[in-house]
Amino acid sequence: MMNDTNSILSMTEHGAYVWPTYGLAAVVLIGLVVLSLRALGRSRAELERIELETGRQRDEA
Repeated sequence: MMNDTNSILSMTEHGAYVWPTYGLAAVVLIGLVVLSLRALGRSRAELERIELETGRQRDEA
């Protein structure tokens, strides 16, 4: 059973290429989530600033 697990994790000769690729993909996806959340925060702050300048309030849903 241990031999099967090692075989799966090493992916024969391709493990040296596959695992770093998975790691890179994870880093890119996490980075996209972080950037998206920051952009959302900036957009909300900008919307609040515009609403305060115009004296309008958006409907709270």
